[in-house]
Amino acid sequence: MEYFIYALNHTYTDESHTDTKFLGFSNSIEDLEELKSKAVILPGFRDYPECFVTDHYILDKVHWNEGFEEVIGEIGRDYIEKGDDIDENCISMKGLGLNTFFSVSHYYTIHKFLDDERYIGVFSSLEKAENAIEELKNKPGFRDHQDDFNISELDLATLLWNTGFGST
Repeated sequence: MEYFIYALNHTYTDESHTDTKFLGFSNSIEDLEELKSKAVILPGFRDYPECFVTDHYILDKVHWNEGFEEVIGEIGRDYIEKGDDIDENCISMKGLGLNTFFSVSHYYTIHKFLDDERYIGVFSSLEKAENAIEELKNKPGFRDHQDDFNISELDLATLLWNTGFGST
């Protein structure tokens, strides 16, 4: 049985770039709507209210295997463009009874003022997150940057971006 987590993202494009911000994760769509209602009043988010996106991500799945072979496209935080397709065999992680989960990303410092970070996946336990990292460490694109993985333990239904963005 596969489990999924709901994710609230905000992806907007202005005259200079496209940017995505992870706003929070939940095991219910209702909690995600509550997070959205808190975010939409913040600077930046209120300027792009149509840019909130609800996605599903399969738990314990590595979403990015390639590592940094080269810097491609925009420099900055790159997140998954689209969530996973969910079918009747995949159920909400609510059934697991978890209040937290582990988010894994990998970053590469290009120079002291510029880094690039990629989202790898969300995991139901620290052990599964660490195992995913161990499997990726020796792959091309990661092997030269083995210390650049990040694991964050996150609470469900918590707004991860609470200051807004842009000019106020």
